[in-house]
Amino acid sequence: MVLLRSSSDNKRMKRKQEIDKKTWRLVRKIARNIRRVREERKLTQEDMENHGFGPRWYQRFESGKHILTLPTLDKLARAFKVDITEFFK
Repeated sequence: MVLLRSSSDNKRMKRKQEIDKKTWRLVRKIARNIRRVREERKLTQEDMENHGFGPRWYQRFESGKHILTLPTLDKLARAFKVDITEFFK
């Protein structure tokens, strides 16, 4: 059985792909900023264990391949003593 897609289905699918691209661009930007802030504070990824983040778990944050929740971003901001908006610059 072959399913045919309507042009509106194709438009929705293309829009979803564009949103996904935008989302992942933002995720990578946040990851770069998390790393920047950590390095400005002369901390290593291993040091983040003192703030409740296991090294492997934390590496996922900076890799830009993991979408962080707002509570996690808040916890990172408190650990770095910065406003959460610092990650979105």
